[in-house]
Amino acid sequence: MNLSTFIMAFVVLTLLMSITYFYMFAKSRERFIQFWALSWLAYSGSLFLLILSYNFGSEVPLELRKLLDLLNITFLLFGAYSFMHIRIPSYWSRFALYLFIWVLIGIYYNFDVLSVYLPVFAYQIIATSVLCTIVFKYWNVPFPEKGLSITIFMIWGFGKAIISIYEAYFYDISSLYQFEIIFSNILNFCIFVIYLYRTKDSMVFTERFYRIIAENATDVIFYYELLPNPSFRYITPSVEKVTGYTPEDFYSNPTFYRELAVPEEIDALSAFFNGNKQGEEQKVFKIQSKDGALIWIEINGDVLYEGGAAAAVKGIMRDITKVKEDEETLLSSKRSRDLLLSYVSHELKTPVTAILGYINGLKDGTFKSEEETNAALDVIFTKSLVLQRLIQDLVQLSKLEAKQFSFEMTQISALELCENLISAHTLDIQASGFKLETSVDTTLLDKVELIVDTKRMEQVTSNIIFNALKYSKKNGIIKITCFLDRHFKNLVVEIADDGPGIPPEDLPYIFERFYRGSVPALQNEDLGSGLGLTLSKEIVQAFNGDIWVQNAKGGGSIFTFTLPVFKDFLAY
Repeated sequence: MNLSTFIMAFVVLTLLMSITYFYMFAKSRERFIQFWALSWLAYSGSLFLLILSYNFGSEVPLELRKLLDLLNITFLLFGAYSFMHIRIPSYWSRFALYLFIWVLIGIYYNFDVLSVYLPVFAYQIIATSVLCTIVFKYWNVPFPEKGLSITIFMIWGFGKAIISIYEAYFYDISSLYQFEIIFSNILNFCIFVIYLYRTKDSMVFTERFYRIIAENATDVIFYYELLPNPSFRYITPSVEKVTGYTPEDFYSNPTFYRELAVPEEIDALSAFFNGNKQGEEQKVFKIQSKDGALIWIEINGDVLYEGGAAAAVKGIMRDITKVKEDEETLLSSKRSRDLLLSYVSHELKTPVTAILGYINGLKDGTFKSEEETNAALDVIFTKSLVLQRLIQDLVQLSKLEAKQFSFEMTQISALELCENLISAHTLDIQASGFKLETSVDTTLLDKVELIVDTKRMEQVTSNIIFNALKYSKKNGIIKITCFLDRHFKNLVVEIADDGPGIPPEDLPYIFERFYRGSVPALQNEDLGSGLGLTLSKEIVQAFNGDIWVQNAKGGGSIFTFTLPVFKDFLAY
């Protein structure tokens, strides 16, 4: 193979490498790759000029070749700076420009070849030394690879500079050209290996970086593989903070998500993880954590396809329980406000209409006698009491439903609480013409204590007793019984009357707002707001108790409420 054919083969090879670098630059937009592409493009032109000089015996192509060699080493040096993330000093551009102009002037005025080559020779030596220093100082690879790369850079750079001096004295140095070309392509290969090292380091760094982000994120990042077999390929440790279960629990059981889902959510959650969706999707599910608490999670997921089939599901899981609770609080407040408005419009209408009617009658003289006037004033006063009680009940109910009601909690013995409740209503019951009977288990109740708001419990008792008095005949009996349940966990208070009882069809609705049974009130009908039993239920439930009503076998009704005892004070 003659020299021209040999050089042409490497021209093609160098051009292909240059095109490869340009393609890589178009994909990555990394500046050092652009410099490498320009460097080897310049070297391809340098080899082509060498062929022209060798075939036509002219020194001009060789001198022009120095311009391309100058660009070759300059771009290679710039690539090294950029590769190591070092700012390129501006003086290198100025030096290269000055030498470029010097070579052109030398060609134009036909300077001695040595006078043209010597400045380029010095520039190549200095640039090669700086390039090797940069690689030695900043390239973070094992020393054998680093040492080999520096050696190749030095042989190529210094050799190329020395060959340029030989060109000034000897025209036919074909063996040295072959040496230069071979080492140039070895250098090209070396640079490509350096790029592969950097890509590997970059991938390792990126993997480590994203793993640190993933493993320290509060959200749960997961990758659920569907093919060939369903399984959790990856899930971040934050899943333990959200659900209480470790990643190993998910890795060991491909359908572990089904064990977390509440029954009504199992099908929807299974459909999500089976890839039965199109594109990116956001879903909200209710699941049960390891400690039994119900939590809300939001999953943003996407299906990955392979050959048209769903191959995996990737996504992010976020605990939105607090958000849901806040939303529920806002909705509860809105519902409470809406209910309050409906209550006002519904219940205030009748007493207000009556009051206005009697006041108009007083103003226009409809009531002539003093007796009629006093009767009208009595009605106005009674209706005003109804309004006052209704407004108070509405405000209390609204606050209870919105969880905005404050209690004054007190630690009190069960016996003392029961005695207080009985004594607070004894006179009212007797004044209404009823007989009061009580039954209190003093032996056991004296041994346990409760934490309650005593005033609110008096209100509960008052509402029940008021209801019993309203629907019973005078001279009847009201019986209050207090005892502990058979498990000694709850105080039980029963308030019984001997009235007509509650019709079975009314029993399920007796604690609903404004519900009035089919049995007419026998006494004090105007004083009821229709909210007393509703309030009683809300208050008892606020203390983690329960309340219900049933008809007695011999007639009348029995209202029962329970309150949990403070167990630390049991002394059996």
